[in-house]
Amino acid sequence: MSQICIYLKMPSYLRQWLIHRHGGSEPISLVRGSAESDFLKKSTSKLPDGVMPPRQQEGELAICIPYYKCHDPRTYNYLSKNGKSCLLEMLKNDFKVDLWEYLHDIDRCGSELNGLIYQFMELRGIKEDGTSSDTIKKIYQRKRNSYKTAQNRKKKKNIPT
Repeated sequence: MSQICIYLKMPSYLRQWLIHRHGGSEPISLVRGSAESDFLKKSTSKLPDGVMPPRQQEGELAICIPYYKCHDPRTYNYLSKNGKSCLLEMLKNDFKVDLWEYLHDIDRCGSELNGLIYQFMELRGIKEDGTSSDTIKKIYQRKRNSYKTAQNRKKKKNIPT
């Protein structure tokens, strides 16, 4: 795996989750063949003229650009602002899926949501920084509300009139 990286600014809970999910150290190496890895393969380009290679800033996560014979990261190592935004959305969606898969069935059993959120954070390597648990709880609540709305629509659609 190459050590040529792109740097992505993201919320601390997401950063900690990604680091934990990808081996516990930085820079992270995405799983070869994953949607994110394939996205980087297709979206990285040669560094434009006059643009300095980026350096890691505070709060940014270093993500190794995967090596492919036909797409060497020594040459293709630039990701545009729009590309970074798309990659961040993909990573946020992965987080939401992981959160939903962990909490959805347990939450229906009537357990206290705050305790479940803290358990999820503990298992996923996310430390509380004063806002992480609230943010994660709100993400889950929005997802749950969206799910319930979809279920209600489906029920109404199936009611014979």
